[in-house]
Amino acid sequence: MIFLGFLLFAIITVLSIIIGGLDKLPPFLDIPSLTLVSLGIAGYTLFFGRKEFVRGMKVFFAFSFPQDDDSMKAGRFFLRLAELTLGWGLLVMIYGFVLMMIDLDPDKMGPPIAVSILGFLYATILSLFVFLPIGLRLSPPTLPMSGLWRFSLRQWLIAFAGFFLIRCLFVAILIVLQEPGRTGLITAQEFGSVVSYAAFAFNPGDPLGKYPLGFDLIPIFWDLPGLVIVVGGCGAFWLASGQYRKWLFAPVVILIGIQGTITGCVMMLCDFKPEYFGAGVLVSMLTTLYGFIAAAGFLIADVISPGTAMRSVPGSLDGSEDIEQAKQIIDNVVERERR
Repeated sequence: MIFLGFLLFAIITVLSIIIGGLDKLPPFLDIPSLTLVSLGIAGYTLFFGRKEFVRGMKVFFAFSFPQDDDSMKAGRFFLRLAELTLGWGLLVMIYGFVLMMIDLDPDKMGPPIAVSILGFLYATILSLFVFLPIGLRLSPPTLPMSGLWRFSLRQWLIAFAGFFLIRCLFVAILIVLQEPGRTGLITAQEFGSVVSYAAFAFNPGDPLGKYPLGFDLIPIFWDLPGLVIVVGGCGAFWLASGQYRKWLFAPVVILIGIQGTITGCVMMLCDFKPEYFGAGVLVSMLTTLYGFIAAAGFLIADVISPGTAMRSVPGSLDGSEDIEQAKQIIDNVVERERR
């Protein structure tokens, strides 16, 4: 089930890229970014959970999931790994930003900027469609609400941090475009403008409305590939995780939207045309907008629904099976302690 969800999202993402042309696929493979993300995951696994990692990855292609005490331990490890992967991907993206901004050529800045954000793209896909579903599948069907709240809050913080950094990048690009011959770093005053526009401008690629060229060529609030990524991503995550957990789907769908925005940014930057930058930013940001709208719907559903930590979906366990399973786990623990 987890593999099917991952495969579904991979197909949706690849198709959304192919719509823009087959030549858009190669830029999405960046070995240094993928290596940095993989090294972070490998380091955390080697130091904190080699056995749990192996045990968890064995269920990636499984259709049934054991609920013994060892599996639950692996589930907790993969929940932590999902968070670590997102945070590490964020750091890789910041590192790419710094390297890119040190020596930025306004005439050739599109591909380097695209490469700098791929680390967060890889980390988001691995976290949401591999590690987090494994963690949820191997965790007890019901988790304490306090634990879900803390986990969800950390997901929210990472999502907003990634979203804000991408908006900052758009404003920084705009500043460079306004001075074609510049070679120096962004000044302190310009940095203040970057933060201000990223925080408050509707379109960070055109915060003052000076570059309207191309806006009349697109439906302002309609982007079918972005909508397909958000809706299909929610379905893929539901298929992979097998459960709807209260307070968890909202940050997940926002991260899916950010992943779609990054995909659109990479496609735009690899065929960079400064005169269409404002319109391109607006279109790419629509996927995250759809994610926020879907997140609001999930939050409303969580508020008005009964105060349970999980609602079953087809294939999950009913209440009587949960009780029997809990008894079996307790018996196993007691027997192990006696030995």
